[in-house]
Amino acid sequence: MMKTKLLWGKRPLFYLMALVLLIFLVLKSFHFGDFKVFLEAAKLVGKGESPYHQWLFVSQNVYCKYFYSPLWAVLLIPFSYLPFYVTNFLWLTANVWFLYRIWMLLSKYVHLDTLPKKQYQWVLMLTLLMSVRFILHNFEMIQMTIFLLWGSLESLRFVEKKKRVAGGILLALVINIKILPIVLVPYWLYRKEYKAFGLTLIFSLLFLLLPAIFLGWNSNLTLLTDWWREINPSNTEHLLETDLGFHSLTALIPTLLTKTKGPLPFARNLFNMDSSMAIAILNGVRLVLIVAAIRFLKWPPFVRATSQLQELYELSYLFLLVPLIFPHQQKYAFVFILPALFYLSYFITVTHDSTKNREIKGKRVTLIILLIFTFILMTLTTDGLIGKRLSELTQYYKTITYGALLLIIALLVSSPDFLEKSHLQ
Repeated sequence: MMKTKLLWGKRPLFYLMALVLLIFLVLKSFHFGDFKVFLEAAKLVGKGESPYHQWLFVSQNVYCKYFYSPLWAVLLIPFSYLPFYVTNFLWLTANVWFLYRIWMLLSKYVHLDTLPKKQYQWVLMLTLLMSVRFILHNFEMIQMTIFLLWGSLESLRFVEKKKRVAGGILLALVINIKILPIVLVPYWLYRKEYKAFGLTLIFSLLFLLLPAIFLGWNSNLTLLTDWWREINPSNTEHLLETDLGFHSLTALIPTLLTKTKGPLPFARNLFNMDSSMAIAILNGVRLVLIVAAIRFLKWPPFVRATSQLQELYELSYLFLLVPLIFPHQQKYAFVFILPALFYLSYFITVTHDSTKNREIKGKRVTLIILLIFTFILMTLTTDGLIGKRLSELTQYYKTITYGALLLIIALLVSSPDFLEKSHLQ
């Protein structure tokens, strides 16, 4: 609350920022982003047709596929009758609120309002600087990822406040819309939130069946079958992703291990393995990263997190895994790294005045170096800074994915146990 008052206290600056934001939202609302795909899918579902297995019109010479759930298409049917720029504006405005809530929810894990004003500002500035590319890309593409991250964090907050039904409903909804937040379901089981875990499973099933009320049982079953055929991770297009737009382990590892045809005439492979062997290694790396979650969650399972800081640390790793282990991830999916960036920014900030301690100084310097390289690989590679051709080259070699992998090392360096042992938390 104190920090909000600080912002309101500078009313001319606040009004200027609000005006700039409004102009930005209006301009972006006329773009033909991914929300146009959702609306086209909603129109087809409203007419009793399947939006899957076909290319949907976005703008001149631009067509995209629909990978989201039947329920999401049903929910958007009323909005499909509005001019697309009106719906875009409403969704972009909602995303501003989602971002605000994400910040507030993350802040509660470390009681950020209790920090001195300057430290608060440093955490905010560092987090924003490291994540701004992916936030802006979500607005540019009029995408869903900010909503998915908000829904995941808000569901965790509901459960923390003993509102487990609300938490289960919200998490089941965001999982239904796009499966990425499913990483929280086993997390709740591991953290002894059995009721939230069970409720999420129940509501997930109900949300799969809910469109049948409006569409009929057979039509809904057909849509669910079509949807699964489209998102099935064993599909060839989800095993070898060679295009510029994809950034994940699926886009990185096979292209290093086997010869692939990409959009640029440069070799990427270090080895000439059979594609099946490359895919097996990819799945092995995925499994290692999933099992490595135990290193962050600590042993034994089925106990509560020891502190809110520890919980933020755990969630930072789990959300960081999302754009890495799931196939078909593009730049906007890396908004999921925001909790990790927030945690690391907090760690750097609260250790600032303790650099006379050699151990603290060493960790802090290591962390800063890792974040500098991460920033170079993930943010300074945008075409607005280095030009389209160089940016395409960095996308071709998947530097964003390398940057995300460096964040795992940064999290390993910055254990919350160290902060608590050093009495910095």
